[in-house]
Amino acid sequence: MLNIKEIAKISNVSPSTVSRVLNNHPHVNEETKRRVLNIIEQFDYVPNLNAVKLKRGRNFLIGIITPEINEISLPYINSFISIANEHGFKTITYNTSYEKTGEIEALEALRRKEIDALVITVRASEWRDIERYCKYGPIVALERVDSDFVPSVYLDQYIGYYMALEYLIQKGYRKIGNAFGRMNGLNTIRRIQAYNDLLKHNKMPIRKEYTFTEVYSTADGEEVVNQLCKLKDRPDAIICANDFVAAGIVSEAKRKGINIPRDLAVVGFDNHLMSRVLDITTIHNPIKQQAENAFKSIYEKLENTTQISESLEYKLIIRKTT
Repeated sequence: MLNIKEIAKISNVSPSTVSRVLNNHPHVNEETKRRVLNIIEQFDYVPNLNAVKLKRGRNFLIGIITPEINEISLPYINSFISIANEHGFKTITYNTSYEKTGEIEALEALRRKEIDALVITVRASEWRDIERYCKYGPIVALERVDSDFVPSVYLDQYIGYYMALEYLIQKGYRKIGNAFGRMNGLNTIRRIQAYNDLLKHNKMPIRKEYTFTEVYSTADGEEVVNQLCKLKDRPDAIICANDFVAAGIVSEAKRKGINIPRDLAVVGFDNHLMSRVLDITTIHNPIKQQAENAFKSIYEKLENTTQISESLEYKLIIRKTT
């Protein structure tokens, strides 16, 4: 197989000109560019990727740490993979199952230069343990980070949950329940803070029986309705961990003869396609844009070029379940 020097000799140009053509450099004469490309096509030249990686000092590979790949994490992961591909980077996913050992595997891969950077969706390790690896490559978190070394594209869910609560209270609902996810997760902690703050502000009672925990899926949402039916005094509204939980609640409530929203108002979270299909009121969470901001943070450090991150915010999407 020919190399760049041989392609240059046949094309009667310098090796640097061939390199500029291969990298689509703008400052190459069009006639020269066509001549080089014709030679490349004629001899079926394929660049040596290992040589490219060695020259540029990277693998063009970014790791994604996630406890699991499910309907909740997939939109973020897919969005990150898409923008990474647009910039010539591939990705590898480290499924940790909330175990520190899985995270260490990914962090050690960064240390060994097997990957160029890491994005963390949810972590199990302490930030101080993760920070030690920042010297080996960029690390960006989707969670809120109290760190001078690990940047975050975190969007405070206190704000989104407060928005949903305030809307329900303005609509006249006074017995508001919760379907929370992972109780030790920062997102849930911030949602609980919003719930407590707003109910206290409005002098509304906080009733423990109106809160359901470790609720993630449509099946979990269906079970929430079964538990609600056992209560003598049921909530008149419920805010869900995500749109899938909301979908499960809406579906099971209808099967049980509970009118939505007259008997029970339902608010989801994320504005997933599921909420649009079932016409569920929800909080729009700009997941795609968070993924893009995470990649920009990584790309900025790898390429030493300034990237402008998009300013993001939650939005209330009102539909037929409230």
